[in-house]
Amino acid sequence: MGCTEDISGEIYLDNNATTKPLPEVKEAICQAMGEQFGNPSSAHSAGERARRCVELARRRTSDLLGCSPQDLIFTSSGTESNNMVFYSCTRKKEKNRIVTTGIEHSSIMKMCSFLELNGVHVETLEVDEQGILDIRRLEDALSKKTDLVSVQWVNNETGVIQDMESISELCREKGVLFHTDAAQAVGKLRVDLEAFHVDFLSFTAHKINGPQGAAVLYAKDRLLVNPFLFGGFQEEGFRPGTENLPGIAGLGIACDIRNKNFEKAIGKMKDLRDQFEETVIESIPKTSINGARGKRVCNTTNIHFGGIDGRKLVSLLDESGIRCSQSSACTNFEITPSYVLTAMGHSEQHAYSSIRFSFCPENSFDEIEAAVEIIKKKCEFLRNI
Repeated sequence: MGCTEDISGEIYLDNNATTKPLPEVKEAICQAMGEQFGNPSSAHSAGERARRCVELARRRTSDLLGCSPQDLIFTSSGTESNNMVFYSCTRKKEKNRIVTTGIEHSSIMKMCSFLELNGVHVETLEVDEQGILDIRRLEDALSKKTDLVSVQWVNNETGVIQDMESISELCREKGVLFHTDAAQAVGKLRVDLEAFHVDFLSFTAHKINGPQGAAVLYAKDRLLVNPFLFGGFQEEGFRPGTENLPGIAGLGIACDIRNKNFEKAIGKMKDLRDQFEETVIESIPKTSINGARGKRVCNTTNIHFGGIDGRKLVSLLDESGIRCSQSSACTNFEITPSYVLTAMGHSEQHAYSSIRFSFCPENSFDEIEAAVEIIKKKCEFLRNI
C-alpha cells in the first residue's frame, strides 16, 4: 500500500523543515528514473547519459551558489555535509580546536559533542538576545590556535542572519578554516561564494522545493576534504557510492528555478511572513517575535505566545490542518525546550511558549488569513481552559 493522504485542506507553514517539491522537480526525478536512467560510473552510453545529468545539476547548483562546479561534492544531506567537514578538519592531528556557537543545527552540536569525547577542544560562543554572534567575542576566541570556525549563516528556528562578511573576513585574516551551514540561507539570500572567504558550505535541496536526500558540500580546496566512506571513485573519491541520480537531477532543477526567479520568490516569502506577523501581533494578545530586532531571512518567524503551552497549541493547530513546529525537525521529538531560544537568554517557559512558522513561495495570502484566524481561536481556547 502507498502512503497517499488527502492534504487538500492542509496549510503547510513548516517550510524550514522541508518544502514540497515543485512539479518541474518531480518531472526531473521521473526522467532520471526513466529515459535518463543509468549508472553515472558505467563506461557505456547509458552511463554517459547519466553523467551528463549529474554534471548539468552540478552546474545549475554552482550558478545559485556563485562558485565553480568543480568545488561541489554531492552528498545525501546537510547533516552528512556538516559531518564531513568536521571529520576532515579533525582527523590529521592528535589535538584540534573548533570554535562554534550555541545555536547551531543539531548535526553540528552533536558532532561537536562526539569530537569532544575524542579529545577535540570545542569552544562554544554565546550569542546575544537577538541570536547574533559578537564579532569581538569570535576574535578573542581566535587569538588561540584554532583549526575550524563553524557558524550557521541563517538560524533554522528564528531566521536570524549572522554577519557572514565580517566573520569570513576575520577567519581569512587569522588564517582559520571557515565553515557555514547554509541550509536556510541558500535560495533566500543571494549567495556569492566567490565574494566570501568561505572554505566549506553545506546546503540541502529540500529547503528550496527540491527532493529530500540530495545535498552538496562546497569546498574551496577539495584536497582539505577527507572521505569517511570508502569504495568507488564517485565524486572523485570524496563521496564514494553510486550517485543518487534522481535526487541530484531534482536538486539541479530546484536550484535553477530559484536562481531564475530569485527576486520574485524572496519578495513573495517576505510579504507572506510580514503579513502573518503583523496580523498575529495585532490580533492576539501577549505575542512577540523572537529575534525581531536582528536581521532575519525573508521566510521565517518565531513567535512567543505569552502564557500558552506551545506544545498544546502546535497539536491543536495540527488537528485543524495547520503545520508548524517549535524547533528544528531534527529535534522536534525531544521534550526539552528549544536550545536556540534558551541560548539567546530566554527562559524555558518562554521557549515552550514559542512556535516557528516558515513560508515558501507556494503559500498564498488566503492561507495566511485563514491560519491567523485559526491560531487566534486556539489561543483564546487555551487561555480560557
